[in-house]
Amino acid sequence: MMKIANKYTILLLWLVSTLSFAQGQQDCLSIQDDYVSLIESGKYRFANEVEGELLANIDFKKLSSYQEYLTNAYQVVVNKNPRANMPCPIVTETYQQLAKKNLWSKTPKISQLVAPFELTQNNNDKAILLIHGLTDSPFSFHDLSQFFYQQGFTVRTLLLPGHGVAPSELLNTDYQAWQQAATFAIDQTLNDYQQVYLGGLSTGGALIFNYLMQQKQVDEKIKGLFMWSPATKAKSDLAWLAQYIDGIPFVDWIDLDADIDFAKYESFPYNAGAQVHALMNLVVGEGANASRQMHDIPLFVVASEHDQTIDTAHTLQLVQQWQLASPQEQMKKSVLIYYGDNNKLPKKLVDVMEVIVPECSAESLCNEIFDVAHIATTNSPDNPHYGVNGQYRNCGHYVTDAPRYKACKHNKQVIKGEVTAMNLTRDLPMQRLTYNPYYQEMLEAMTTFLKATK
Repeated sequence: MMKIANKYTILLLWLVSTLSFAQGQQDCLSIQDDYVSLIESGKYRFANEVEGELLANIDFKKLSSYQEYLTNAYQVVVNKNPRANMPCPIVTETYQQLAKKNLWSKTPKISQLVAPFELTQNNNDKAILLIHGLTDSPFSFHDLSQFFYQQGFTVRTLLLPGHGVAPSELLNTDYQAWQQAATFAIDQTLNDYQQVYLGGLSTGGALIFNYLMQQKQVDEKIKGLFMWSPATKAKSDLAWLAQYIDGIPFVDWIDLDADIDFAKYESFPYNAGAQVHALMNLVVGEGANASRQMHDIPLFVVASEHDQTIDTAHTLQLVQQWQLASPQEQMKKSVLIYYGDNNKLPKKLVDVMEVIVPECSAESLCNEIFDVAHIATTNSPDNPHYGVNGQYRNCGHYVTDAPRYKACKHNKQVIKGEVTAMNLTRDLPMQRLTYNPYYQEMLEAMTTFLKATK
């Protein structure tokens, strides 16, 4: 009888070890082939349920330092992200730097790639705070962080509440929570450093604008603003409806996708659209009342004419208003990089700032690109996840068209660009562009901007 029991014990141990090994082989790349089942099951769409408020959220009012914030935010990601411990062999220079500092392994975990981070210089001279966009994570700044660090900056990133975990976290979050987090991060960085730059991607840009516009005077330590595809007004004229649809019971999601992108949510709830609409309304909409303050802080803006998330015309209008509130000397320091037809720019804009419209030569990387997408502006073509050789393909625009979705994911021949109506009617499937083909030119312009504003 004892021998039989031992046999069963050995068999059980073998099964456990086999399962553990199989699970160990699954990583953020291998699951990409499971997109059909993941769309149906929503396995990574929902956050882990965690008992206790301290384990699930951050109380910004009780934080005493940015380092305490980073520790707490990482723990929230570990506790709530269903893939937190999944290996993810996406090794960036930023990860290597953080791994050396924190004694992490050579192969990252997803939690380590999406958590907020800080690259620290041995001084308190200058810092830049970078705030990501809606559904994103701080991974969207892994490339640019290296540029700023090499320029001598301490680099800080922020994880907005509801992000870095799973899309379900956006079902109940609100823009006030995002603004509270942004305000904490900005104030703490101003307290810790002598010169401060603020940078925002999409919603991150709107949060910075809103922070500044609510103040009659701002700290003179703020030397400049970087805005990549800043959120001003939704491209869709129906975006305002999201707040009302979200109120309908059991109607929660605009898009239900596979959520295989470890760094950015693919499923999208109505509440997320409603909250960013409310935030943008404070910056450029009817909610932006006469008390809104413009400040003479130089701007570096990157925008695409073909952006299908944000209405770039409203962005350019806001930029022009901001510039007109500045003295002539400050105006000259500001830069707009515009991916589009310069004949469609507001005529006054070229008088109030430097405008750069990159040209594409036949041998350049951009020659294979139709247009620059909203989500592409901060990522290098060398990014191991979103770059030219990255395995991930953004195909969510086809999620309701299974054959086209599959073709976008697997075809050798695809086109790259923004999800414009014209691109979607082309013969070849379109992969939404996730890197900036003019990245090096952008860095050169950023270097000149930093010299002019320091």
